[in-house]
Amino acid sequence: MKKNILLLSLLVLGIGTTLTFTGCSKDDTTSPVVTITGATSIELSLNSGTWIDLGATATDDEDGTLIATSDASSVNPNTSAVGTYTITYIATDAAGNVGSAIRTIRVKNDAENFAGNYNVHDTVPGDVFTYTQTITVDNTSNNVVHFNRFGDYANNSGIFANKLGNGTLQIPSQTAIDIGTGSGCNVSNHQFSSTNFTAISNGFVLEYIDQITSSGCTATTTGTATYTKQ
Repeated sequence: MKKNILLLSLLVLGIGTTLTFTGCSKDDTTSPVVTITGATSIELSLNSGTWIDLGATATDDEDGTLIATSDASSVNPNTSAVGTYTITYIATDAAGNVGSAIRTIRVKNDAENFAGNYNVHDTVPGDVFTYTQTITVDNTSNNVVHFNRFGDYANNSGIFANKLGNGTLQIPSQTAIDIGTGSGCNVSNHQFSSTNFTAISNGFVLEYIDQITSSGCTATTTGTATYTKQ
C-alpha cells in the first residue's frame, strides 16, 4: 500500500512539473528590425553614373544581429533612364519571422522644373499667336526637354532645348522637316534656334529665329514667345 501511495505521489509531482513547464514556454512571434544604411529616399540625376548600394542591418530580440539581404542586384536603379526604383531588404530569424525595409530611389532629369503645360503668347513681325504648349523631359538625356508643337506649327514635335548651367533654356540650331499645313511653302523645312531666355513669374520668355530652308521658300523671321505655366 505504501508503494502505491508513493508511486501516485511521484506521478502527481511529475504531472505538476510538466504542466508548470508548459505554462512558462512561449512562441517567438516578433519580427527582426531591419534598418537601412543611409537615406531611405534618394534622388539621383539622370546619367549620374553607377549607384552603390549601402545595404542595411538587422537585429532580433531573440537572435541578436542578423544578416539583411536585398534584391538590389536585380533592381539597382538604372541611372540612364528616368524612373522610380525600390530596393527591399529582408532579414529572417530562427523562428521564421521576417522583417523588411524599403529604400526608394528616383532618377530624375534635372530640367524637370520646365516640364508641364503652358499658355503661349507668341509675337512675330506683323502677327500674334496664342496657343498651348506641352514641354516634357527627355527620359535618357539629362537637362534636355522637348516641345510638342514649337512655334504652333503642325507636325513640329521634334524641337528640343537644353537646360544650361545657369538654369536657362537654349534651343540649339536644328531643322524641322515638312512642318505646317496646307500646300506650297506652307509645308516646308524650318531651322530654329533661340537667341535669348528670360525667366518670369511662373514661366519664361524665349526669343528665337525661325528660318524657312526649303528650296524656293526661303525666309527668316524672329519670334518672342512668352510661356506661362498652366
